Amino acid sequence: MRSNDDCMFAVFTVCNLAYLPKALALAESLQKYDRVKLKVYLVDRRVELDSFDNCVELIWTEEIGVPNYYQLAFMYDITEFSTSLKPYIALSLLEQFEKVVFLDADTLLYSSVQPILQDLNSHSIVLTPHYVTPQSDALPDSDVGMMRFGSFNLGFFAVRGSAQSKSFLEWWNDRCMRYCFFETQFGLSTDQKWVSIAPCFFQDIHISRNLGYNVAFWNVHERHLHRTADGIYFVNGEYPLIFFHFSSFDEAVPGNLSKRPFADKNKQRIDLLEVSIAYQHMLTKKRTSASLIPYGFDYMSNGEYVSPTLRRGYACVRKELSGSHDPFDSLGVVGDFARKNHLFEREATPYLSNSFSDMGQHKIKFVLIYMLMRMILRVLGPNKFMNFSRLLVYLSSFRQTRGLWKL
Repeated sequence: MRSNDDCMFAVFTVCNLAYLPKALALAESLQKYDRVKLKVYLVDRRVELDSFDNCVELIWTEEIGVPNYYQLAFMYDITEFSTSLKPYIALSLLEQFEKVVFLDADTLLYSSVQPILQDLNSHSIVLTPHYVTPQSDALPDSDVGMMRFGSFNLGFFAVRGSAQSKSFLEWWNDRCMRYCFFETQFGLSTDQKWVSIAPCFFQDIHISRNLGYNVAFWNVHERHLHRTADGIYFVNGEYPLIFFHFSSFDEAVPGNLSKRPFADKNKQRIDLLEVSIAYQHMLTKKRTSASLIPYGFDYMSNGEYVSPTLRRGYACVRKELSGSHDPFDSLGVVGDFARKNHLFEREATPYLSNSFSDMGQHKIKFVLIYMLMRMILRVLGPNKFMNFSRLLVYLSSFRQTRGLWKL
């Protein structure tokens, strides 16, 4: 039986309209196990939506009083912007609820959140590491990912209304408002990397090693699922599965679990296939026309596409512009800045990022780049070439290269 304190809790997620089917799936699972509504904070331009079932409460982040909201929406891409708002929202919810749990939209509950609430009875803040056993030394990038992206996965965190948790959220919120960039070459990984250093400042952080929390592609090397005859999932035969994090879920090929590489991807694990196929079916049922609406903060008022380069250039000069400017106004100061610096595409084509997996498609380009780099090495010599290469890393962050931009 639940205590009164445990009834005074909120569970929330943050996403744009494209992720709404995943948020609805999470909401259904929360309703099933805890009979509370999921608070879904929508990071997008407000549009009229069809009514949804009563297991979800939709809240537009345009309307919750975030300072400099539209400037943040312009400076950050969708991932950066949505993650930047998490501590702000958690702080506001702590004004109404004793305990607050955040879950990424692409998570799904398999049992009640009560163990998390119980953790909060004795701790102000609950976090989960990406994994708790080192990856195999045989892997080419063993444990490097955690070094790049942070010790804790912030697809989940939980806080209660204590002075320490409020201090933690205020500190984290300040960093997210200013430095929620995905620039791992400079030690930044949106909201997540900041929390790697939080235990240095805040003592009442509980680092949970409950293997039933936050199961995901990055930790399945240490976690195996088993479903009992009555349908309850256990991790390693010991921990009840509380929630699974379907990060970068490959909906087209659910057997892959994730679009990203991970240690057990090619092992054809039946336990992972079972939950993946069930999740795919759930997302299919939750599809809605709203999820097909393009991200509203990707476009200027005249329909011009806001490129990632324009976002970073704006981040560089933002403080030099008038405090009241609307960055999305194509006839305003930011529109002028973009045209002056050739930051609009000839066609409003959305950006598609390349990854290491795409390198094979650009072999000829790499041949030419390597030829050019060898020429530069020959001209500069090895010592100056090293400094030149470090300069290229610095220049990769356009928000720090003020000399690049005209105002």
